[in-house]
Amino acid sequence: MSHTAYVIFTVFSQMAVGALIAMVIADFLAKGKEEAKFFETGAWVSVPVAVIGLIAMLSHEARPIQAMMTMNANLATSWLSRESLVLTVFVVLAVIYTVLWVCEQEYGSLKGIPVIPKIAKIFMPLRKVVGIISAAVGIVFLGVSAKAYMLMGLPASNQSTTPLFFFITTLLVGVTAVAAVLSVKYVVKKEAVKPFTSLLWATWGIALVMAIVLLFTLFANISALQQAGIGVSEGTRLAQAETLENMLHGDYTTLFYARVIIGVVLTLVCLAALILPLKKKDISKASALTFAVFVCVLIGELLGRAVFFGANVPLGEVMPYVLSSIV
Repeated sequence: MSHTAYVIFTVFSQMAVGALIAMVIADFLAKGKEEAKFFETGAWVSVPVAVIGLIAMLSHEARPIQAMMTMNANLATSWLSRESLVLTVFVVLAVIYTVLWVCEQEYGSLKGIPVIPKIAKIFMPLRKVVGIISAAVGIVFLGVSAKAYMLMGLPASNQSTTPLFFFITTLLVGVTAVAAVLSVKYVVKKEAVKPFTSLLWATWGIALVMAIVLLFTLFANISALQQAGIGVSEGTRLAQAETLENMLHGDYTTLFYARVIIGVVLTLVCLAALILPLKKKDISKASALTFAVFVCVLIGELLGRAVFFGANVPLGEVMPYVLSSIV
């Protein structure tokens, strides 16, 4: 499908932002080197995920290298160019932040490589600051990215729910991704630190809030598509109506309801089941359920984004019908 690249790009780039936010939380939770050593594994999530998103974006271009060199050429007029620029800045900052984790001289995974750990040591006191700045740039990226898809020619995505969907994906998938990676580390090595339980509780809380917000946002999106505002053109009304038809009664109905069942219902079931092992500090069960939450939300958001792009009817497709009805 032609929109597959956009699905992967948006979900994975937003996941990268959420994963970095999760590591900033972990950075503040870690009070000692043993705790930081445990959390360090999660630092490997953000940059590789962002790279997957970038590859997906470039794979959609006929000439990827040329596109990469010119994507920032129209900053004054193009939100897509701004999206590309802000994402580039975020990835650079995320790389620096990741290096400050993985090249830490006492517990970093890459502490044994030459030179870089010694350089990183100089900037190590600034790691939290770099993380906070990176997270702030990532949040700006979400807004710019949403604006890039809120076009007059795409009435169904030109809604206030679009930035909400992007923000939900960021926290719902990104934060649970880091928690899932650390959960696997615990299950494999059977080693954990006290702040890991705190991180799992934080992940549970964020995921619960975002799943509930997602449910309300889905209803708000359907309502917005059903009721076009005052002053909206007939073409816009028709495009929104056909998009809604595609979602609820057309080609994307199965994906839409699968997203609701997997990404919302099953997620909430797993989160409800997660409360007891967290209270009992049964980290093995809590880790398994946290991983299950991540799988559910990732599948759910990929399905949701496929519906977002695939069901969307452009204004140009309905204009011939509007014009013929006028004539």
